[in-house]
Amino acid sequence: MAEEEVAEQGELAITRTGDRLRLAREAAGLSLADVATRTRITQRHLRAIESSDFSELPGRTYVTGFARAYARAVDLPEAEIGAEIRRELEEEEYGARPLYEAYEPTDPARLPTARLTWTLVIIALLLVSAYGVWRFLSVEPDEALIAAQNRAADESEAPAIEPADGTAPKAGSVASPVATNAPVVLTGVSEVWIGFDDAEGKTENWRTLDPGETYEVPPAYIEQFTLRTSIPQALKVTVGGRDVGAIGPADTLVKGISLKPADLVARADGHAANPGSTPNAASQPRR
Repeated sequence: MAEEEVAEQGELAITRTGDRLRLAREAAGLSLADVATRTRITQRHLRAIESSDFSELPGRTYVTGFARAYARAVDLPEAEIGAEIRRELEEEEYGARPLYEAYEPTDPARLPTARLTWTLVIIALLLVSAYGVWRFLSVEPDEALIAAQNRAADESEAPAIEPADGTAPKAGSVASPVATNAPVVLTGVSEVWIGFDDAEGKTENWRTLDPGETYEVPPAYIEQFTLRTSIPQALKVTVGGRDVGAIGPADTLVKGISLKPADLVARADGHAANPGSTPNAASQPRR
Protein backbone atom coordinates (compact mmCIF):
# COMPACT_ATOMS: atom_id res chain seq x y z
CA MET A 1 0.00 0.00 0.00
CA ALA A 2 2.81 2.38 0.91
CA GLU A 3 4.61 1.63 -2.37
CA GLU A 4 1.45 2.45 -4.35
CA GLU A 5 1.14 5.80 -2.51
CA VAL A 6 4.79 6.63 -3.29
CA ALA A 7 4.29 5.73 -6.95
CA GLU A 8 1.15 7.86 -7.11
CA GLN A 9 2.97 10.80 -5.52
CA GLY A 10 5.82 10.38 -8.05
CA GLU A 11 3.35 10.52 -10.93
CA LEU A 12 1.72 13.63 -9.51
CA ALA A 13 5.14 15.27 -9.23
CA ILE A 14 5.64 14.97 -12.99
CA THR A 15 4.04 18.24 -14.03
CA ARG A 16 6.36 19.26 -16.86
CA THR A 17 6.87 17.71 -20.27
CA GLY A 18 10.63 17.88 -19.74
CA ASP A 19 10.30 15.61 -16.68
CA ARG A 20 8.29 13.15 -18.73
CA LEU A 21 10.94 13.05 -21.48
CA ARG A 22 13.75 12.65 -18.94
CA LEU A 23 12.02 9.76 -17.16
CA ALA A 24 11.33 8.04 -20.50
CA ARG A 25 15.00 8.41 -21.42
CA GLU A 26 16.15 6.99 -18.09
CA ALA A 27 13.65 4.13 -18.33
CA ALA A 28 15.09 3.26 -21.75
CA GLY A 29 18.62 3.29 -20.30
CA LEU A 30 19.72 6.14 -22.57
CA SER A 31 22.08 9.00 -21.77
CA LEU A 32 21.78 12.54 -23.10
CA ALA A 33 24.64 11.72 -25.46
CA ASP A 34 22.64 8.76 -26.84
CA VAL A 35 19.59 10.95 -27.50
CA ALA A 36 21.82 13.63 -29.05
CA THR A 37 23.21 11.02 -31.45
CA ARG A 38 19.73 9.86 -32.42
CA THR A 39 18.22 13.32 -32.90
CA ARG A 40 21.30 15.33 -34.01
CA ILE A 41 20.35 17.91 -31.33
CA THR A 42 23.08 19.21 -29.03
CA GLN A 43 23.13 18.00 -25.43
CA ARG A 44 22.86 21.62 -24.25
CA HIS A 45 19.50 21.99 -26.01
CA LEU A 46 18.28 18.57 -24.80
CA ARG A 47 19.19 19.49 -21.22
CA ALA A 48 17.26 22.77 -21.59
CA ILE A 49 14.17 20.84 -22.77
CA GLU A 50 14.36 18.47 -19.80
CA SER A 51 14.56 21.37 -17.37
CA SER A 52 11.86 23.35 -19.28
CA ASP A 53 14.34 26.24 -19.62
CA PHE A 54 13.02 27.37 -23.01
CA SER A 55 15.01 30.62 -22.94
CA GLU A 56 18.13 28.60 -23.83
CA LEU A 57 16.58 27.43 -27.15
CA PRO A 58 16.60 29.30 -30.52
CA GLY A 59 12.86 30.03 -30.70
CA ARG A 60 9.30 28.80 -30.14
CA THR A 61 9.17 26.75 -33.38
CA TYR A 62 12.50 25.10 -32.59
CA VAL A 63 11.37 24.25 -29.02
CA THR A 64 8.38 22.30 -30.34
CA GLY A 65 10.40 20.61 -33.09
CA PHE A 66 13.21 19.59 -30.74
CA ALA A 67 10.71 18.18 -28.21
CA ARG A 68 8.96 16.11 -30.90
CA ALA A 69 12.31 14.71 -32.06
CA TYR A 70 13.20 13.88 -28.44
CA ALA A 71 9.82 12.11 -28.05
CA ARG A 72 10.47 9.96 -31.13
CA ALA A 73 13.88 8.96 -29.76
CA VAL A 74 12.38 7.67 -26.48
CA ASP A 75 9.19 6.16 -28.00
CA LEU A 76 6.74 8.76 -26.69
CA PRO A 77 3.84 10.10 -28.82
CA GLU A 78 5.42 13.09 -30.55
CA ALA A 79 2.11 14.82 -31.38
CA GLU A 80 1.07 14.71 -27.72
CA ILE A 81 4.47 15.95 -26.55
CA GLY A 82 4.35 18.78 -29.10
CA ALA A 83 0.90 19.86 -27.86
CA GLU A 84 2.07 19.81 -24.23
CA ILE A 85 5.15 21.89 -25.05
CA ARG A 86 3.02 24.49 -26.85
CA ARG A 87 0.70 24.67 -23.83
CA GLU A 88 3.67 25.19 -21.49
CA LEU A 89 5.02 27.92 -23.76
CA GLU A 90 1.66 29.71 -23.69
CA GLU A 91 1.47 29.41 -19.90
CA GLU A 92 5.02 30.74 -19.59
CA GLU A 93 4.21 33.74 -21.78
CA TYR A 94 1.01 34.41 -19.79
CA GLY A 95 2.84 34.14 -16.46
CA ALA A 96 5.47 36.61 -17.64
CA ARG A 97 2.89 39.34 -18.24
CA PRO A 98 2.90 42.13 -15.63
CA LEU A 99 0.03 42.01 -13.18
CA TYR A 100 -2.58 44.77 -13.42
CA GLU A 101 -2.72 46.92 -10.34
CA ALA A 102 -5.88 48.95 -10.06
CA TYR A 103 -5.94 52.31 -8.33
CA GLU A 104 -8.76 54.20 -6.76
CA PRO A 105 -9.90 57.18 -8.87
CA THR A 106 -10.98 58.93 -5.70
CA ASP A 107 -7.38 59.20 -4.52
CA PRO A 108 -5.98 62.41 -6.16
CA ALA A 109 -2.42 61.38 -5.29
CA ARG A 110 -2.71 58.34 -7.55
CA LEU A 111 -4.26 60.07 -10.56
CA PRO A 112 -1.81 60.48 -13.50
CA THR A 113 -0.77 64.02 -14.33
CA ALA A 114 -1.48 65.58 -17.72
CA ARG A 115 2.22 65.36 -18.65
CA LEU A 116 2.29 61.64 -17.79
CA THR A 117 -0.88 61.06 -19.77
CA TRP A 118 0.53 62.70 -22.90
CA THR A 119 3.81 60.84 -22.45
CA LEU A 120 1.95 57.54 -22.37
CA VAL A 121 -0.06 58.50 -25.45
CA ILE A 122 3.12 59.33 -27.38
CA ILE A 123 4.78 56.08 -26.30
CA ALA A 124 1.69 54.13 -27.40
CA LEU A 125 1.74 55.81 -30.82
CA LEU A 126 5.43 55.03 -31.24
CA LEU A 127 4.84 51.39 -30.33
CA VAL A 128 1.96 51.14 -32.81
CA SER A 129 4.13 52.67 -35.55
CA ALA A 130 7.04 50.35 -34.75
CA TYR A 131 4.72 47.34 -34.84
CA GLY A 132 3.38 48.41 -38.24
CA VAL A 133 6.91 48.71 -39.65
CA TRP A 134 7.85 45.31 -38.19
CA ARG A 135 4.77 43.68 -39.74
CA PHE A 136 5.56 45.25 -43.11
CA LEU A 137 9.16 44.02 -43.05
CA SER A 138 8.30 40.56 -41.74
CA VAL A 139 5.65 39.70 -44.33
CA GLU A 140 6.91 36.75 -46.35
CA PRO A 141 7.18 37.23 -50.13
CA ASP A 142 4.48 35.68 -52.26
CA GLU A 143 5.45 32.05 -52.89
CA ALA A 144 4.24 32.14 -56.48
CA LEU A 145 6.37 35.21 -57.19
CA ILE A 146 9.41 33.51 -55.66
CA ALA A 147 8.83 30.38 -57.75
CA ALA A 148 8.53 32.49 -60.90
CA GLN A 149 11.74 34.36 -60.08
CA ASN A 150 13.59 31.09 -59.48
CA ARG A 151 12.37 29.63 -62.76
CA ALA A 152 13.44 32.78 -64.63
CA ALA A 153 16.86 32.64 -62.96
CA ASP A 154 17.25 28.94 -63.83
CA GLU A 155 16.32 29.58 -67.45
CA SER A 156 18.72 32.55 -67.76
CA GLU A 157 21.56 30.54 -66.20
CA ALA A 158 20.94 27.27 -68.08
CA PRO A 159 24.09 25.60 -69.55
CA ALA A 160 24.77 26.47 -73.17
CA ILE A 161 24.55 23.62 -75.73
CA GLU A 162 27.43 23.52 -78.20
CA PRO A 163 26.24 23.24 -81.83
CA ALA A 164 27.05 20.08 -83.75
CA ASP A 165 29.27 22.00 -86.18
CA GLY A 166 31.69 22.80 -83.33
CA THR A 167 31.11 26.56 -83.33
CA ALA A 168 31.48 28.37 -80.03
CA PRO A 169 28.33 29.25 -78.04
CA LYS A 170 27.00 32.78 -78.22
CA ALA A 171 28.36 35.42 -75.89
CA GLY A 172 26.54 35.72 -72.56
CA SER A 173 25.64 32.01 -72.27
CA VAL A 174 26.81 30.10 -69.21
CA ALA A 175 28.12 26.54 -69.40
CA SER A 176 28.38 24.74 -66.04
CA PRO A 177 27.72 21.03 -66.67
CA VAL A 178 27.07 19.08 -63.50
CA ALA A 179 26.11 15.46 -62.92
CA THR A 180 22.54 15.10 -61.72
CA ASN A 181 23.76 12.66 -59.07
CA ALA A 182 26.64 14.84 -57.82
CA PRO A 183 26.84 14.67 -54.00
CA VAL A 184 25.43 17.66 -52.12
CA VAL A 185 27.37 18.19 -48.88
CA LEU A 186 26.52 20.63 -46.06
CA THR A 187 29.35 21.70 -43.74
CA GLY A 188 29.02 23.67 -40.52
CA VAL A 189 31.35 26.68 -40.45
CA SER A 190 30.12 27.24 -36.88
CA GLU A 191 27.25 25.64 -34.96
CA VAL A 192 24.22 25.92 -37.25
CA TRP A 193 20.64 24.59 -37.28
CA ILE A 194 19.27 23.36 -40.62
CA GLY A 195 15.81 22.13 -41.59
CA PHE A 196 14.32 20.29 -44.55
CA ASP A 197 10.89 21.49 -45.79
CA ASP A 198 8.37 19.59 -47.87
CA ALA A 199 6.46 21.01 -50.84
CA GLU A 200 3.99 22.72 -48.48
CA GLY A 201 6.75 24.49 -46.55
CA LYS A 202 6.42 22.24 -43.47
CA THR A 203 9.71 21.31 -41.78
CA GLU A 204 9.81 17.51 -41.79
CA ASN A 205 13.34 16.98 -40.49
CA TRP A 206 16.07 19.02 -38.86
CA ARG A 207 19.52 18.67 -37.38
CA THR A 208 22.34 20.72 -35.84
CA LEU A 209 25.80 20.78 -37.43
CA ASP A 210 28.80 21.44 -35.21
CA PRO A 211 31.80 23.45 -36.51
CA GLY A 212 33.58 21.36 -39.17
CA GLU A 213 30.85 18.68 -39.23
CA THR A 214 29.69 17.55 -42.69
CA TYR A 215 26.40 16.03 -43.80
CA GLU A 216 25.81 14.52 -47.24
CA VAL A 217 22.19 15.12 -48.22
CA PRO A 218 20.45 11.82 -49.08
CA PRO A 219 19.16 11.55 -52.68
CA ALA A 220 15.58 11.23 -51.38
CA TYR A 221 15.93 14.57 -49.54
CA ILE A 222 17.30 16.23 -52.68
CA GLU A 223 14.16 15.32 -54.63
CA GLN A 224 11.54 15.82 -51.89
CA PHE A 225 12.75 18.68 -49.69
CA THR A 226 14.20 22.19 -49.76
CA LEU A 227 16.70 23.66 -47.29
CA ARG A 228 16.13 26.29 -44.58
CA THR A 229 18.45 27.88 -42.02
CA SER A 230 18.53 31.05 -39.95
CA ILE A 231 22.33 31.49 -40.03
CA PRO A 232 23.34 31.21 -43.73
CA GLN A 233 26.89 32.44 -43.09
CA ALA A 234 27.49 29.46 -40.76
CA LEU A 235 26.71 26.91 -43.51
CA LYS A 236 28.86 25.88 -46.50
CA VAL A 237 27.15 24.09 -49.42
CA THR A 238 29.15 22.13 -51.99
CA VAL A 239 28.09 20.16 -55.09
CA GLY A 240 30.59 17.56 -56.23
CA GLY A 241 33.21 19.41 -54.18
CA ARG A 242 32.35 22.83 -55.64
CA ASP A 243 31.42 25.59 -53.19
CA VAL A 244 28.18 27.25 -54.35
CA GLY A 245 28.78 30.34 -52.18
CA ALA A 246 26.44 32.12 -49.76
CA ILE A 247 22.82 30.94 -49.82
CA GLY A 248 21.49 34.11 -48.22
CA PRO A 249 22.30 37.28 -46.26
CA ALA A 250 23.94 36.84 -42.84
CA ASP A 251 21.67 36.26 -39.83
CA THR A 252 18.60 35.94 -42.04
CA LEU A 253 16.06 33.12 -42.20
CA VAL A 254 16.29 31.60 -45.69
CA LYS A 255 14.09 28.79 -46.94
CA GLY A 256 12.95 27.16 -50.15
CA ILE A 257 16.59 26.53 -51.18
CA SER A 258 16.55 23.79 -53.83
CA LEU A 259 18.99 20.96 -53.09
CA LYS A 260 19.14 19.70 -56.67
CA PRO A 261 22.75 19.83 -57.99
CA ALA A 262 21.79 21.68 -61.18
CA ASP A 263 19.91 24.36 -59.20
CA LEU A 264 22.76 24.83 -56.73
CA VAL A 265 25.35 25.13 -59.51
CA ALA A 266 23.11 27.66 -61.25
CA ARG A 267 23.14 29.71 -58.02
CA ALA A 268 26.94 29.47 -57.96
CA ASP A 269 27.11 30.68 -61.57
CA GLY A 270 24.85 33.57 -60.60
CA HIS A 271 27.34 34.51 -57.87
CA ALA A 272 30.20 34.40 -60.37
CA ALA A 273 28.34 36.54 -62.92
CA ASN A 274 27.11 39.05 -60.32
CA PRO A 275 29.56 39.18 -57.38
CA GLY A 276 27.90 40.38 -54.18
CA SER A 277 24.39 39.52 -55.36
CA THR A 278 22.00 37.64 -53.06
CA PRO A 279 20.55 34.36 -54.46
CA ASN A 280 16.80 34.11 -55.06
CA ALA A 281 15.21 32.58 -51.95
CA ALA A 282 12.47 33.28 -49.49
CA SER A 283 14.17 35.13 -46.66
CA GLN A 284 13.33 37.30 -43.69
CA PRO A 285 15.37 38.78 -40.83
CA ARG A 286 15.75 36.62 -37.74
CA ARG A 287 13.30 37.56 -35.02
